[in-house]
Amino acid sequence: MAKFNSYMLGRVVKSLGNVTTCVLRGENIARAKIMTRKDNPTPEILTQRAKMGLLIRLSRRLLPVVRLGFVGIGGGTTGNAFVQANLKSVEVSGDYVATLDYTVMKVSSGVLYSPDVTVAFDAEGGMYTFTQGTLEEESAFEMASDVVYGALFESELLQVRVVKLKTRGEGGNTSAKLPRGWTEENVHVYGFAVAKNGKMASDSLYLTIA
Repeated sequence: MAKFNSYMLGRVVKSLGNVTTCVLRGENIARAKIMTRKDNPTPEILTQRAKMGLLIRLSRRLLPVVRLGFVGIGGGTTGNAFVQANLKSVEVSGDYVATLDYTVMKVSSGVLYSPDVTVAFDAEGGMYTFTQGTLEEESAFEMASDVVYGALFESELLQVRVVKLKTRGEGGNTSAKLPRGWTEENVHVYGFAVAKNGKMASDSLYLTIA
């Protein structure tokens, strides 16, 4: 609280921003408003906050793949779409620690059909090999021109690498080296397809490493 004299303001009783002026014992007084909000969150709110906190952090670390895999979903950002797609899969413990099973995590979502793709790892050479089937018949949700992608995710470092594979119509093999500093046991692999114009994607597949 502060006292002041103002020939311009005179005796004032008003608010400006977070400051309220008033007259007390004939003197002008300035007081700061209390802007803090009293918060007594319920267990449901704490659970939701834990889920959202985890997914928002993940969406930022997975941004290169999220931008590809959640195009055209809803009216918000691709990050928001990632959060919504994975919200029900997050588990929260009694002390409000959130965890997500990476085998059910979605790194893409959309109306296109998921691609025909598998992955194998050569430990000696440190190389992942993606193998795609060749599309024989097109449909509205599965075009020969759709581009297939692989995503490598290191769950301890929270790092991701996007691997552009072949089109559905082409099929065949694509190799990608285990990135430097990554641990094989922490790597999770996903596959998904994106339309040639980049405006639609498929649901992602969790690929079991052979």
